[in-house]
Amino acid sequence: MDRTVECKERKRCIMPYLLTRRRRAIFVMMALILAVGGLATAQPAHADTQVIGSSDNGDGTYDNPMIWADVPDTDVIRVGDAFYMSSTTMHMNPGVPIMKSYDLVNWEIISYAYLIMDDRPATTLKNNQNMYSQGTWASSLRYKDGIFYIVVPSPTTNKTYFFQTEDPEHQPWRRTEVNTRYHDGSLLMDDDGRNWLVYGNNPLRIIEVNQTVTGIAAGAQSRVLIQNIHAPDPITGITPTSGLAEGCHIQKIDGTYYVECITWPSGKPRTQVAHRASSLEGPWESKTIAQENVRVGNGTGGPAQGNIVDDGQGNWYGVVFRDSGSVGRIPWVMPIHWTDGWPMYGDDETGLHLTRGGPKPIQGFEMKSVVSSDEFTNSEPRPTYNDAVLNPLLPEYVYNGSNLKLEWQWNHNPDNRYWSLTERPGWLRLTTGQMATNMLDARNSLTQRTFGPASSAQVALDVSSMKNGDRAGLALFTARYGTIEVRMDNGAKTIVMMNSSSTTNHTDVASFPLWSNTVYLKADADFAGQLDRGTFYYSLDGVHWTQLGNTQQMSYSTNNHFMGYRFALYNYATTELGGHVDFDYYRISDELQGATPLTIRGFYQPVDMDGVVNAVKAGSTVPMKFEVYSDTTELADPALVTMTVANVACNASAPTEEVESLTTGETSLTYTDGHFQYNWKTPKSPGTCYAVAATIQDGSSITAQFNLR
Repeated sequence: MDRTVECKERKRCIMPYLLTRRRRAIFVMMALILAVGGLATAQPAHADTQVIGSSDNGDGTYDNPMIWADVPDTDVIRVGDAFYMSSTTMHMNPGVPIMKSYDLVNWEIISYAYLIMDDRPATTLKNNQNMYSQGTWASSLRYKDGIFYIVVPSPTTNKTYFFQTEDPEHQPWRRTEVNTRYHDGSLLMDDDGRNWLVYGNNPLRIIEVNQTVTGIAAGAQSRVLIQNIHAPDPITGITPTSGLAEGCHIQKIDGTYYVECITWPSGKPRTQVAHRASSLEGPWESKTIAQENVRVGNGTGGPAQGNIVDDGQGNWYGVVFRDSGSVGRIPWVMPIHWTDGWPMYGDDETGLHLTRGGPKPIQGFEMKSVVSSDEFTNSEPRPTYNDAVLNPLLPEYVYNGSNLKLEWQWNHNPDNRYWSLTERPGWLRLTTGQMATNMLDARNSLTQRTFGPASSAQVALDVSSMKNGDRAGLALFTARYGTIEVRMDNGAKTIVMMNSSSTTNHTDVASFPLWSNTVYLKADADFAGQLDRGTFYYSLDGVHWTQLGNTQQMSYSTNNHFMGYRFALYNYATTELGGHVDFDYYRISDELQGATPLTIRGFYQPVDMDGVVNAVKAGSTVPMKFEVYSDTTELADPALVTMTVANVACNASAPTEEVESLTTGETSLTYTDGHFQYNWKTPKSPGTCYAVAATIQDGSSITAQFNLR
C-alpha cells in the first residue's frame, strides 16, 4: 500500500512551523514539530483469534442475550436445518436484514430485502427532512414451497412492502407494494391455500392476502381478529385492558392457530402473551407465556415480542428481545415447555423464570456474529441487494464496483458517487457530495452496531485531502451522539471531541491541534450493568492512545432514533464540496483498553528542564535532553513531540521588544543512547529570555528557561 506522508520508512523528520501572535507583551513562537511515524508507523497487531459479538462460550454453552446488539422485532423461521431471522433497522440502508444460523445462537447477516426503500427528501436527508426512527419497522418472514417471503410496513411512505426470493443468500428480493401501512403485520399462509395478514394493536385485525402474496386480495376487508390482545395476569388472573399491546406473530401448529404478542401491563415488565384457537373465527383463549422483570445493573425489563420455532427434532425455542439501555433491543433465545398446549418460555413450565443461558440448542457449529472488523479490501461478493434499485435508475444508486461487508449499513440512502473501495485500493474513501450542518444531516455515514457488554472500535484515517469546513471521524451515533473528529478550518486541522446533552444540543468539549495528515481514532462503549458510557481517544501512531474530552452518557429513547447506538464513520462538508478522507481499517474489540498514559521527563544536565532559569551564552548551541515513557517502558518513537521556543520577559517588570521574526538557526531532534536530544542554536541577542517546551501527545510537557548573556 502506498502510504506517502511526511516521514517515510519510520525515519524522523523535523518540520519547522512558525506561529506568531500578539499579546500585551508581544512575543513570537516558533514551533519545531517532530511527527514521528505517521502512516508508515507499524500498525497495531490484528488477529482474528475469536469471533467478536458471539454469545457462544466455545464449550457447548451460550449466554443470553444471544446477540448483545440492537436486533429488535425479530421473526424466526426454520428451513431444513437452517434458521433465518429478520429484524428492524428503520432509517438504516440497506434495510430489513436477513440473518442465518444453524444453532439459534450464532447468527450472520446474509442479505437485506432492499438497498433503497424509496427516493424522496426524507430518505436522502435533503430539504431538512429525514426518516429517523421510521424507515421500515417490524417485518414478517415466512417460507413455503421453495419461496421466502417478507412483509414489512413503512411509516415513512405509509406503504407495506411484499418481498419474495428463492435464495436470500444469492438472489435479490422481488418487491411489490400496497398504499396502506399494516403495522406489525404477521403473514399466515394457511394449509387451505388462503393467505392472511394479522396486524395492528388493540384491537388486533386480519385481512386476506392474494394468492401470489404480492398484496392484499381483491375486495378484501379487514376485520377484528382479537379485541383485547392482553392475557390474564399469571398471578392475579386479571386481564388488563390498557397498556402497550402489539408486535403480533401468527403461526399454525398442529392445526391450532397461535398468535403471540408483546404487552406491557401497568406495574409489570414487558410480557409475552399468546392466544390460540382452532379457527380464525375463534373463540380465542389467552395466556401469559413469559413474564419476568430481568434486572441488569440499574435497569429492569422483560424479554418479549417474538415467536417460537422448532429444531425439526421435536424441540421448540422462543426468540424474543429485551430493551437493554443504549445498546438497544437485544434478542434472547430460550427453550419452550409445552404445557397444556401452551408454549411456555424459560427454565420451567411457569413462564416466570426466563433462561439466562445453558447448553446451545444445537451443537457443533462455528461461531458467527452480526458485527465485524473490516480492512476494506473489497474482497466481498457483490451483494444481491444492489439489484433492488429504483426505476428509472438514478445516478446516485448506480453500482460503483465497491462491495462492503454485509455488517455495514448507511444512515439513510447512500450516494454511490461519493464513496468507494476502489479509488484507493485497501481503503474506504468518503467524499463530500452534499452539504451538511451537523452529523444528523450528513449523507453517506457508514454504521455498524455497537455490542455489549463492552465494545471498542478504532480506525486509521488519512485526512490529507480535506477541504476547509470538512468534518470527518468516528461517532457513537444516535440523535444524542458523541464524536471524535478531525476538522479542517482556515487551512489547519484540529481533533475535536463532541458530546451531546440532548438530541438537539451537541457541544464541543475538547480539542487538540493535528499536525500530521494521519490520525487514529477510537471509541469505547461500556454497556456493562447498563452504564451506557462512551469514551473517545486519539493516537498519532495507532499504539499510544490519549483520551479527549469527557464521557458521553448514552441513552435509549423513542426520540433518540428509537435504536441502539452505532459506531459510525463519516465525512461531511460545511463550506465546500469535494474533499475526501480515507479510512485504512475499522477494527472492533470486546475489551476496553482505554488510554495509554505517557510520561515525559527532562534531564538536569547540561541544562535544567524543570523550570529553573539557565544562563547560557547568546549565539551558542544548547543541547536539551529528555525521555518519554509509556508506563515503565521507554519510548524511542512517541506519537508526537513538539518543541516550542517562545520569546518571554526576563522578569515581571522588564519590557520586551517586538520581534518580527525569530531565527533559531540550525535545529535537530534526535534519539540516541536512550534519550531525545534537541539542539537549539540561540539567537545572538544578549539580555533576552526564552522558554523552550517539549510537549507530547497527551499534553504533558517540560520547560527549560534561558537568559542569554
